[in-house]
Amino acid sequence: MPDRRGRRALPPTRREHWRVVIGVVVVLLVCLVVGEVVDQVVKSSPGVGRRTNETWVAAVAALVDESNTLSPMLRDVRTHATDPAAFDRVTLQFALAELERGAASEATMYRTLGLAAPSSNAGSLASAVLNLRYEGIESLARGIALAISRPTGRPPLARATRSLVTAGSRLVAADTAYRKLVTSLRGGRGARSLPSSVWVLVPGVWSASSAGAWAGQLRSAANLAFAPALSIVAVALVPPPLNITGLPTTTTTTTTTTTTTLVTTTTTTTTTTTTTTLPATTTTGAPKGHARFQAATTTSSTTTTTTSPGTVGSSTPATSGPATTTTTTTLPGVTTTLQIPPAGSVSVVAATAKLEVVVIVKNTGDTTARGAVVTAVLSPSGTSHTGAARVSCRHGLLALAPGTSQYVEMPKLAVRHATGYELVVTATIPGGSPAARSLALYVSS
Repeated sequence: MPDRRGRRALPPTRREHWRVVIGVVVVLLVCLVVGEVVDQVVKSSPGVGRRTNETWVAAVAALVDESNTLSPMLRDVRTHATDPAAFDRVTLQFALAELERGAASEATMYRTLGLAAPSSNAGSLASAVLNLRYEGIESLARGIALAISRPTGRPPLARATRSLVTAGSRLVAADTAYRKLVTSLRGGRGARSLPSSVWVLVPGVWSASSAGAWAGQLRSAANLAFAPALSIVAVALVPPPLNITGLPTTTTTTTTTTTTTLVTTTTTTTTTTTTTTLPATTTTGAPKGHARFQAATTTSSTTTTTTSPGTVGSSTPATSGPATTTTTTTLPGVTTTLQIPPAGSVSVVAATAKLEVVVIVKNTGDTTARGAVVTAVLSPSGTSHTGAARVSCRHGLLALAPGTSQYVEMPKLAVRHATGYELVVTATIPGGSPAARSLALYVSS
């Protein structure tokens, strides 16, 4: 029946439905509130907090342990950098690069872990330890580079000393922060889990006077002095080899499958070819140009499928055979096979009376190479009985700036047919170590 406003009253069944809906909503709200309260209680319970703290301490302990593995290298650098039996310029720079990489990795790892520290103070101290160590290693590398970086003129020893002092202060500060971290965790299980810091055993070696004396020693150390260094990038022969025997081989697998009506043979061959292009650029006043060495690798895959009538149900097992990987070089005026094959291989050359050796030499040192000489020595092998003589030739190099290369055509060498030889190419530079390459070859009859 209608109510006093003229609207019809809800039927009893609909009134019951709305009561049920309201009841369900109330129950859901109560469950949500209770769940949130329980979650907060669980998170704030002593057991959960203790486990969270222990997880953080275990992670920090692992990072500190890993960081401590760098300390022996740091002490070696500080103690033996000027000792020629322990370091030269290359090994010292490698050690410094390893120290920087390791310290940076640990500092980054801690930032990305995202674990909750027992307190904000503990978190700040742990971060400071790893960051200060990285900053100290950076300053150490910069100071050493300044001390040994100038080949001529007065070295910047004052700046080098300041950088070394900064390095020492950062490393000492890192150890101080670590001791504060251990103290802040004292009384809990975490303090007993953290390893000892072994980075700075004698802080006095990083004082201003000690760092200044060390900078002077670094500058005057003979093992760290600037010196040219040559490497032989490539050696090629003219005429080029017909083939090279004894090269490592790769395996090409051929699989034959059979259907009910046809025998389908699928052969998959993968060939890897490395092509090296050595273009020469003209240098004014120079008989030969400098060459830039650039390698490009191309991998191609070829699949051939042959279908022919066959017997139902027959099958051929997979077979394998050798496939050779070749490396070619394009040189100005000649295309030939790159002649620095592995030991045990022999380059077979067509019958000729004269053999030309082409060499690419690069200055891998840190100063201009002057007065360098390339020598090629061709010696008959012990099994040769043709009466061939040992022959040699030499060629002076242009001045080579650090990082640049030179293309050298050596004078031709007299050879005999049906004779095996050993070719040794050597590049020497006053004040630097010689570079040598050798290969075996055979002149056909």
